[in-house]
Amino acid sequence: MRTLSPDELDRLMRSHHRLRVSMLVTIAVIIAVLVLLVLADVPFPSGVGVGLGVGVGLLLLVPQRRLLKELGLSNVQAKAIIEAERERRSGLADLPPEARARREARRAAVFLAAGLVLVAVFAVSAVYFVGQAGQTVEEDAPTDPWFAISFFAGFAALCTGPAFLWQAKLHRESAGSWRAAAGDDTP
Repeated sequence: MRTLSPDELDRLMRSHHRLRVSMLVTIAVIIAVLVLLVLADVPFPSGVGVGLGVGVGLLLLVPQRRLLKELGLSNVQAKAIIEAERERRSGLADLPPEARARREARRAAVFLAAGLVLVAVFAVSAVYFVGQAGQTVEEDAPTDPWFAISFFAGFAALCTGPAFLWQAKLHRESAGSWRAAAGDDTP
C-alpha cells in the first residue's frame, strides 16, 4: 500500500469527513422533504425518487473520487489508510493485542444485545401490526396510534436488527483474531 505524506493524509481525512457530513445533511434534507410532501399530500413517483437518490449519491462522491484518483489510491486502500489513521489518532493502535481483543469482545456483546432487542421489537411489532391490519374499522372511529407506531418500529427494527447482529459477528471475529495475535486461546 502506498505511503502518504502528512499533507496528503490530512487532505484524505478532511475529504472523508466532508463526505460523511454531506451525506448526513443530505439524508436529513431528503427525509424533511419527504415528510413535507406526505403532509401536503403530494404524490411522488418512486422511480423518480430512486433516480434522484442515485444521482445525489454520485454527486456527493465526485470530490472524494477526484482526490483518490489524484492520490493514486483505490477505495479499498483509502478505507484501510483512513481506518489506520483513525486508530492511530484515538490511541487504539498503541493498545496491546489482549486489550484490543477484550475491547472487540465487549463491542460484540453490545451489538449482539442490541440486535437481539431489535429482533424482539420486530417480533412484537409484526404480531401487533398483522393482527390489527385485517380488522374492519368504523369510519368515525379514532385512529389507533399504536398501529402506525408498530409499523415504523417494526420497519426500523427489521432494517437495523440484522445489521447489529452482523456487526456483532464481525467484532467477535476481530476479537478472535486479536486473541490469536496475542497467543491467547480463550473464546
